[in-house]
This record gives sequence, C-alpha cells and structure tokens, in this order.
Amino acid sequence: MTEEEGGGGEGKGEEEKVPRTLLKAMGEFYRDRDAVFEEFDEIQAMYSKGEDIRDDLKEFRSKKPAIFTLIYDIFHKEVELEDKLDKAGIEQEKRDKIAEFKNRFSDLADEMDLLILEELGLNM
Repeated sequence: MTEEEGGGGEGKGEEEKVPRTLLKAMGEFYRDRDAVFEEFDEIQAMYSKGEDIRDDLKEFRSKKPAIFTLIYDIFHKEVELEDKLDKAGIEQEKRDKIAEFKNRFSDLADEMDLLILEELGLNM
C-alpha cells in the first residue's frame, strides 16, 4: 500500500486509506487465532450455561484490545469491515478465519453490545 502524496485527503473519499490499526489487528488475530478461538470457546460454553460472561469479555478486551475491536466490527460493522479488507488486499485465508469466527460465536454478539453499552452508561 502506498501513501498518498500531498496534504489532506479531503475530497478523496474513494481513496480512503485502511487504518493501520485494522491491519495490525488482522495480523494479530490471524497469528493468535488458535488461542482466540479457544478462549471464545470457553466464554461461549459459560454463556450456554447461563453464566454472566461480561467480566470474561472485559478481561479479553484488556488483554487484546485490537482483537476485541476487530471482533466487535466482525459482528456489527461487517460491510464496512469487508470494504476495508478489500482495499487492504487481505488474503482469502484470513477472511475465511474471520467468517468462521463470526459463524461460530454469533451468539456472543449481543453480549458484546451489552458490555459496550454498559460501559458507555447506556444500559437500561
């Protein structure tokens, strides 16, 4: 990926750059995928038993904030994320791993929402 010449990129909406943080998060997610899947398997097992998993999600986020944000985006900003992955030229193998994660842990999307809303002070 090349950097744009000159100053501000205003007026160049079509050539929006992919955030470096997203690229780093993708790399970290893919590199640590086995551990991430294992940890979410445990969280999902607890969720399936009716246990409160917010503390576990908070702990994961504190350990791996970039991956947590990527996971949140997988569930809640899928189209935008896909667009950014296209622009960045992310390999299909990595995209497949994201799709696998989304399908496998979709039950946890609402719990992630509740955690974020609670921390924003918007919980009911």
